[in-house]
Amino acid sequence: MPTMKQPTILIGMLAALVLPASFAAAQVFPPRQPQPAPMPAPTVPSQVPGQPAIQQPPSGFAAGLTKSIPLVSILGDPTKSFIQLSNMRSPFDSNFSMGRGLTGRIALEKYTSEAGNGQKVFVHVSGVSNPPIMTVEGAEVRYQFLFPSIQFKTYYRDYSGEGDSALTDLVAEKVLIDIFISPTIDQRRLPTYHSVRIAITGGVKEADKCTHFFDIIFPVNVCKITTEYFRQIQPALENGVREILLQPQTRMQFEQQVFQFVRGELLRNAGVNPMSPAQVEVLQGEFRGTEYIASYVLR
Repeated sequence: MPTMKQPTILIGMLAALVLPASFAAAQVFPPRQPQPAPMPAPTVPSQVPGQPAIQQPPSGFAAGLTKSIPLVSILGDPTKSFIQLSNMRSPFDSNFSMGRGLTGRIALEKYTSEAGNGQKVFVHVSGVSNPPIMTVEGAEVRYQFLFPSIQFKTYYRDYSGEGDSALTDLVAEKVLIDIFISPTIDQRRLPTYHSVRIAITGGVKEADKCTHFFDIIFPVNVCKITTEYFRQIQPALENGVREILLQPQTRMQFEQQVFQFVRGELLRNAGVNPMSPAQVEVLQGEFRGTEYIASYVLR
């Protein structure tokens, strides 16, 4: 019957529409791939207690610089160096200068000899050296001070005109004083000197007349007296120069001036004006022969 078939067709059509929708609602999609976790920002490790912080050189300053400086340059300008012997006015008129802070006065007494008649003979010394020649001898620097002439002024009995003309004056020509300085490093790893050696060569030139007679029978051999005096001057001069150079005050003066010189050389080597406030820290310093080698950074 036509009236019974129409509802059945409608129900079938509705079922056909509902079932696909149900399947669509029930469909399961595959899960999304997990996203990678963000990388943590790098952290600066904290300072370990008891250990110094790592210092980096300021921006614009080079690190790990090296500079070689000859000891001859460190000691100073030899053209301003000299040794002067003089004791006519005072035993302390003798003095010397060897460059950077190495200066001092030497005590050289006059020589007094007694003649057979009881009268005294006095001998004084005077002379100035040429500027030294500086050379390298192994691990030492050698100063060669040449005296073209050393005068020995003689007096008999007193300092009157008569006493002055009573004896012949003598000279010592081409006397050479060698001073050897060996270097070392101080506690700041900066250059200084370690030991000093001194040697004197030369002698008194014979006069045309060496022996003078007084009171007819009392001879005075002025050549012998002057030669003996020159022998006494040598150890006095050696010990005087050595003692002054090894005094703490002399060494301190030298090291202060050397610090300023070395600082300027190291700054110039780094391309920095020595008048700038930049500081130099020497990480390692040593002598290779007479060459000072410094590894340093600027602060």
